[in-house]
Formats: sequence, C-alpha cells, structure tokens
Amino acid sequence: MIREEVIKLNKLGRMPNEDLDDDDSIDDLIDKYDDLLESIEKPVSFEEGEILIKLFPENAFYDLHWTLLQLIESLFGNIDLDKYETLIKDCPSEEWKETLLARFENSKAKNI
Repeated sequence: MIREEVIKLNKLGRMPNEDLDDDDSIDDLIDKYDDLLESIEKPVSFEEGEILIKLFPENAFYDLHWTLLQLIESLFGNIDLDKYETLIKDCPSEEWKETLLARFENSKAKNI
C-alpha cells in the first residue's frame, strides 16, 4: 500500500534544482515537499521507494534531497540487496545515484 504523502509527492514530481535566481514563490514548493517528506514514517515500502527515487533533483533542492535520501535508505536491510541496488540505479540524478551507491557499498562492507 502506498501512503497518501507519497502519492502527493508523486503528483508534485521531481524536485527542481535550487537556483540563486529562485524568487519567493519557491518557498511554497519547498514547504510542500518538506511537509510531505517529513510526514512519512520510516521505513518506506519498496513500492514507495520506486516513486521516491524518481524525485531526486539533478543536484540539490534546499537540503530536502537529504531527507529523501534517508527515506530511500530506510529500505536497506528491509528488502533484498539486489532489489535495493536496482532501485538505486533508477535514480534520475547521476550525482545522487553515485551517492546512494557509495553509501550502499559502505553499508554492505560494514555488514560483512
């Protein structure tokens, strides 16, 4: 079952990149993402992870990408490692995909 917050995030779509030229109207969008992300209790389900992984901005979005990363990482240890790695590879951002894969490899090494 996919929670309502994840469905709403899916409707908002992928986070845009923050920009020095962003005007005050971005504040509402930041608040929407922030409120929804913070209201999701961990761990997320695999189905929710499939939606959330696609929300990563290309680079950064007002530190909300870290909250998103923590939600994705809540799957580690709760699903098959191959399935988790495949999920990470679906990340649309090369930067965040590399970050998630590096953290995944470090976590696997600690658990060996």
